[in-house]
Amino acid sequence: MPDASTTSLSQEVSIVWVEGEQVTWERYEYVRWMWEKTRTKAGKPSGAMRAGRIVGYAELDDTAEPTEPSRRYRRRVFYVKSNDRSEPGGQYQDATPHEAVDPRTVRAGTHGRLTDRARGRRPARPEDTGGGPAGPPPPDGMLF
Repeated sequence: MPDASTTSLSQEVSIVWVEGEQVTWERYEYVRWMWEKTRTKAGKPSGAMRAGRIVGYAELDDTAEPTEPSRRYRRRVFYVKSNDRSEPGGQYQDATPHEAVDPRTVRAGTHGRLTDRARGRRPARPEDTGGGPAGPPPPDGMLF
């Protein structure tokens, strides 16, 4: 029997980015994510987001069944905190919180990935290294 997380992912039909997909992909190198238990299958979750500011959320299929004993739906919510790299004065300039994913890798039904971009790793430019052409950029993916 699949667990609630697997079932919840399989019921997703779309990811809604509050500021629009292109703006989100350009503005946020990473977003944090968490499971939110909601009464609804679609629309912005109405619960008070204590963790941060919601920038995206998953919507579920019309035929989705509740995944919680409380008859609620488990949906992914994407958010940022005031100390994130994208925010004024944010920390994490060269690091990434453990719940972060690159928003460009998030799709309905699929977990997002942590990429070099999300980690704050940027390929060196020749002018930063004292000359010579920079080699090819490192692969964009998990390196551990």
